Amino acid sequence: MKKREKGQKMMDKKELNSLENRLREKREIEMNRGELQNTGSVSEKFPKIVLASRSPRRIELIKLLGLNPSVYASEADENSAEKDPAILTQRLAFLKAEEVQKHFDDRTLIIGADTVVFSGEILGKPKTEEEAYRMLSALSGNEHVVYTGVCLLYGEKKMGFSEKTVVYIAKMSEREIREYIASGDSMDKAGAYGIQGAFSRFVKGIVGDYYNVMGLPVARLYQSLKLFSKEI
Repeated sequence: MKKREKGQKMMDKKELNSLENRLREKREIEMNRGELQNTGSVSEKFPKIVLASRSPRRIELIKLLGLNPSVYASEADENSAEKDPAILTQRLAFLKAEEVQKHFDDRTLIIGADTVVFSGEILGKPKTEEEAYRMLSALSGNEHVVYTGVCLLYGEKKMGFSEKTVVYIAKMSEREIREYIASGDSMDKAGAYGIQGAFSRFVKGIVGDYYNVMGLPVARLYQSLKLFSKEI
């Protein structure tokens, strides 16, 4: 696992909740005023954007917003004893963004994100095929929740939130699980599956943002970027 650099601060729950509450309140105020539709192009507000992730799925999704950011993978320590998936994903998103921010000037927008699956316990990316099998066996025939935390940093200004989506999985046989793992699609994904690929045959339904399950809640990120741009 990656090690946290000396002096790198871990955000606490109070600070994370405060940032998300501020975002929610500001969004409600702006929507009531009808101002979210008139913020101009996000790319005009932020000509220099860096995605603190090398995930091909996040790179693909952020381009749906008309953005073409640079990519700089974070080396931040992702070890955490946090048991609350909403807090954990926000915290790791901030850690990634803050680590990457050190390599750029203050007029660069840094976007960090982290995704986990929660099914009684937090499931990250499997390290082995047997761990992937254990995860998928636990998800088989059950519902689980996918959480993605997102962080926006621009100089000293910051904003963050966590989005969740409920996913319902059909019952899978041992053979089906083994064949999916053998395809190689499970090893770089939280919960050992990708909703957009061959695993889609086992997804009975979702409640929430489909793209959140892929790793980036596109709609909420876009609205948050418009709000954030008004603070710059």
